[in-house]
Amino acid sequence: MSIFEVTIPGTWLNYEDQEWTFRISNLLFHLQSQFFEANVALNLFVQASAISQMRREPADWLKNNLRRAEIAAEVERELGTDRFSAGKRADVSFETDVRFKREMWSKGEMPNEFRHAKPFIYARAFLYALDAFDKFLGVLSQESGVPSELASLHGQVATRFPQLRAVRNSAQHLEDRVRGLGVGNKMMDLKPIENQLISTPNGGALVLNALNGSKYGATMADGHYGEVDVSPESMEHLQVILHGVLELFLWAGPKTHMPSAPI
Repeated sequence: MSIFEVTIPGTWLNYEDQEWTFRISNLLFHLQSQFFEANVALNLFVQASAISQMRREPADWLKNNLRRAEIAAEVERELGTDRFSAGKRADVSFETDVRFKREMWSKGEMPNEFRHAKPFIYARAFLYALDAFDKFLGVLSQESGVPSELASLHGQVATRFPQLRAVRNSAQHLEDRVRGLGVGNKMMDLKPIENQLISTPNGGALVLNALNGSKYGATMADGHYGEVDVSPESMEHLQVILHGVLELFLWAGPKTHMPSAPI
């Protein structure tokens, strides 16, 4: 498990305007919350990716086949037939499959669709946390009375994650992208893609909800393929930006180390 630590220069903001202080403190709190949500999503993504790539041992396949045969025999006895009887083969096979799956699920075994989906779910959670961090920082940088350097730090998010917003938009609007629609419901001109996952030098490929290693990607509204890296390196970039933000403000009280200790 990767934990990205944050040191806050103090315990509370030290400014005279209480209303302003409360508003800025609230924004800083949510900025930190999105940072830690991204950290959690990253850990879950790494864990789920490792599980999704696991393959069953030959002994497991043999054990499962034997159990299927036992269930099939039970079904045949209940139906008063056998799997080879005319018109009954499909019924026996269907009921055997249903019972076997339910038995496996009751023991904690995960359906293949669930195991496959989990890395994508956590990758999108990382993407959304990153996007929310960017939005909170953008709002914070536009508040009156805040340090002017915040605008530069906000710009670093776009520099480090240039395709963040466009990929997030596609993830949020799959119903449009799957129909080939971009901005203003106009048909997209699909551009060439060349990476470890896809090679379409002549363009024409629509890619949605894809994982290329640790990179979550999708065709963006302009027809280009974009990616956001769900990785410790991305968290390190975010960590530098967050520390830069916190250090710009005046604090009082002892410095604070986050996240907290287990209860």
